[in-house]
Amino acid sequence: MSWLEFADVYYRYPGQERYALDGLTVTFPGGENIALIGRNGAGKSTLFLHCNGLYRPDAGEVRFAGRPLVYDRKSLKALRQHVGVVFQNADEQLFSASVAQDISFGPFNLGLTEPEVRRRVRMAAELCEVVDMLERPTHALSGGEKARVALAGVLAMDPDILISDELMANLDPWGRRRIFDIFKRLHQRGKTIVLATHDLNVVRRWATYVVVMAGGRAAFAGSPDDLLANQAVLAETGLAQVWFDEI
Repeated sequence: MSWLEFADVYYRYPGQERYALDGLTVTFPGGENIALIGRNGAGKSTLFLHCNGLYRPDAGEVRFAGRPLVYDRKSLKALRQHVGVVFQNADEQLFSASVAQDISFGPFNLGLTEPEVRRRVRMAAELCEVVDMLERPTHALSGGEKARVALAGVLAMDPDILISDELMANLDPWGRRRIFDIFKRLHQRGKTIVLATHDLNVVRRWATYVVVMAGGRAAFAGSPDDLLANQAVLAETGLAQVWFDEI
């Protein structure tokens, strides 16, 4: 199974004194439902932007399936077939005139044949329950529909690892439920899902593995039960009060 590793990764945004990733060392194991949690500014989004080479470390190394990422165009194109990222704001990923065109963008860029592109679009549309929207303009979709179309556009690439940066933050409970149903089907197919979330119910009820970010580092990586039992990490990251207040 494919997995992602960060080995002593440092990254600082231009003009900033503080590192957004400050010696991050963590492994995201394959085939897991992984919850990535931490306060705003902990480095979660910056981590995600390194997962498929959108950002490059100032120091340290990101590895996929045991091999360091290579940042030339050909290598990144190959990587993005395996590691897909869905951002919190679906509007940032939807730019084609119609839903079908948007979902087909990634597969066409891979140089796939037209029949294969059509097959992948249909597969992703069925999985995300947007088949009846394929001819609709993307700007006319609701928030929940846009989230599922953005997700379908990534899944049409058939990635091994799906990275979701708080995709459900602005969805109602029904919209969230539909996304989790999609995640369940992906997990059954052996896919790895990494979901950034502030919802500790997601950690308790969905995640099989948890990574806690704090100050650009991984303060914890392990099972939800082990996190709940780790009083030192809960206290250090401020999760103890939040966790038990929610129960």
